[in-house]
Amino acid sequence: MRNHQFRLVESTRIGGTIGYLPPESFQKRGLATAKSDVFSFGIVVLEVVAGRRAVDLAYPDDQIVLLDWVRQLSDEGKVLQAGDTRLEDGSYRLIEMERMIHLGLLCTLHSAQFRPNMKWVVEALSGGNSGHKLPPLPSFQAHPRYISISSGSNTTATNSSSSGTTTTTRSSRRSSKSTTARVISISATYATAVGETIYETADFNNNRSSMFGSRRCCSASSFMVETPREISFKEIVTATNNFSDSNRLAEVDFGTAYYGILEDGHQVLIKRLGMTQCPALRTRFSAELQNLGRLRHRNLIQLRGWCTEQGEMLVIYDYSPSRLLSHLLFHHRKQKLITLTWRHRYNIVKSLASAVLYLHEEWDEQVIHRNITSASVILDPDMMNPRLSNFALAEFLHRNDHAHQAAASATKSVRGIFGYMSPEYMESGEATTMADVYSFGVVVLEVVSGQMAVDFRRPEVLLVNRVNEFEAQDRALEELVDVRLDKEYDRKELMRLVKLGKACTRSDPHLRPSMRQIVSILDGNDQWLRLVEGGQQKNESRKEWRKKNASSLSLVKRVQALGIQ
Repeated sequence: MRNHQFRLVESTRIGGTIGYLPPESFQKRGLATAKSDVFSFGIVVLEVVAGRRAVDLAYPDDQIVLLDWVRQLSDEGKVLQAGDTRLEDGSYRLIEMERMIHLGLLCTLHSAQFRPNMKWVVEALSGGNSGHKLPPLPSFQAHPRYISISSGSNTTATNSSSSGTTTTTRSSRRSSKSTTARVISISATYATAVGETIYETADFNNNRSSMFGSRRCCSASSFMVETPREISFKEIVTATNNFSDSNRLAEVDFGTAYYGILEDGHQVLIKRLGMTQCPALRTRFSAELQNLGRLRHRNLIQLRGWCTEQGEMLVIYDYSPSRLLSHLLFHHRKQKLITLTWRHRYNIVKSLASAVLYLHEEWDEQVIHRNITSASVILDPDMMNPRLSNFALAEFLHRNDHAHQAAASATKSVRGIFGYMSPEYMESGEATTMADVYSFGVVVLEVVSGQMAVDFRRPEVLLVNRVNEFEAQDRALEELVDVRLDKEYDRKELMRLVKLGKACTRSDPHLRPSMRQIVSILDGNDQWLRLVEGGQQKNESRKEWRKKNASSLSLVKRVQALGIQ
């Protein structure tokens, strides 16, 4: 893999396929946005239900444009007539078909601001909004038609909202009963991907004026995206001061982690694997590179590179010790760090939840992180883009059931940070998504309280137990909040985070919410939170909690006996 750099630039020239392009794309200087993709997705939904193309000249004039036809049926209360006639009666539920058409029409509303976002759409499709009716559809009579068809032997089809229009002529020959179409003109407002793409390689930067004429791109609005590269062993030795003890950060799975600064100034974490001659470990190293190189999420740390010179197995990640969440939460007195505002804290929790959901459910394979801690979250300078790091203990499991179970059963060993590991994981060593949920819940409680998950200076060492004592003593949950916030927080969001943290750290994994439920709750869907709380029936007694957390409590006693703090 070579080192490539790509420059991302904004483009106001729209390319695409008529029938899928949103109305705003036809306007001069129209901008492509996330809602543009929502519109196109809605069209595909309608195509799936109807079993036909978005624009099909083989249909009668009033049905050529699928969207306009379905809108008309909606106004007439006949949306089910849009369903694919090839579907056999009884092979589907009418209510599901009607809901799908309804969703497609919501996604294709004329005004972009009234369309839902894709997160809401996914939740609606996965049943997150079941029990609730979808928002009502407007009357489409007042909507401009997507494409206006006028009748005649030589008719033109023009987009009504276009200032730069695409015109199609349809010639009808009754004798042959055939319909043909050809594009007459395309406005200069549009450009194909061949003419200009939003991806410009850095190599072409100097020749941009010759490639694109006098058009100039604003460099201030662009940023660099770098792909992982092979880094020389000499550069790594220099970066880590020859792997000195002063640069050593921690002992990790099958190796050691070091801090370093590369020649380009990037701060990195370098994981050096031992037992370089072990075939199994070399296979693991290769798999880790392949997997981490494919992970793409804005809230996951990116792989920066690797090195295999001189038989070494080195993996290099982005890293910034001064911007670890744990430092900002717990080490503020020594380093005089800034206080995270409530807005920052809530955003950190939301972003972390989004990243873990991606690992659990949205990537090609299921990833169990096993090391979700406040020290694994790195913050950008503006504190608004946290990224989850530390994949040293992560397990990449195939979604195939048999392979998933085989991989899971082969990795039953307890590895993680004490205080973040769930009770069942400490007993069995089996990596599950619910173990990650528990760790996430501990981080949520740390963010709210500004207290460490494990603190031997306190009478009650474990943060989870301290929170449970609050509940048992019927004390106000506001007393948990970090005093440095000086009571400047959103009370509704505070209650949401505290209750969510408690729900995630229940001793029984079956009573914890899934990451998808968690993301929904953090988006303000408190119905999920009420369902999670209601499903627990009754609070765990202190006796039950101590029985299920016996391993943690035993370890605490042994450490206290040694006088370690």
